[in-house]
Amino acid sequence: MGDKLVKMVKFLIIVFLAISLEVESKPIDSPIVEKELYKLHVDPLVNKARIFEITGDGSSFILKDSYIGKPSIRTLKTAHLVTKRDKYILRFRDADNKVLMSLGIGDPFTAHAQHLDYEDSEQFTFQVGRQDISAAIPMQINPSSITIEKRYGYDVSQQIATIKLDIE
Repeated sequence: MGDKLVKMVKFLIIVFLAISLEVESKPIDSPIVEKELYKLHVDPLVNKARIFEITGDGSSFILKDSYIGKPSIRTLKTAHLVTKRDKYILRFRDADNKVLMSLGIGDPFTAHAQHLDYEDSEQFTFQVGRQDISAAIPMQINPSSITIEKRYGYDVSQQIATIKLDIE
């Protein structure tokens, strides 16, 4: 047992020394070049993003407002990259109708009531009326339209509405 432990410690020391010798240190007088990194989603620490406020009821949608500003934490949580649990999807498209970015908004038009006084009920979901939806995209993306789609399965979706945008 002791021999195996000694061999393992020697091996780890050799690996550590090999890694530390291969690491190159930059000279002090060499300039540091900053590269700009573009993320697919909006960083919560960034102060500028394109924010779109949409009102809809599941079958029709209108654009209430679009502006540049700091997105709220709630906006970043509710409109996220598309997952399999999202029933509604916002697709931001360019002038050639190519998808620039897709955001999933879940199902904001259905309320789930599995709480007190609903234990004996046969229906646990209820449709709600108009909902306000906020979505934030990075500043580098300049869409010309927003398409709202409803998913019926993993691969089956239907386009519900298209909103034209006037963005410089």
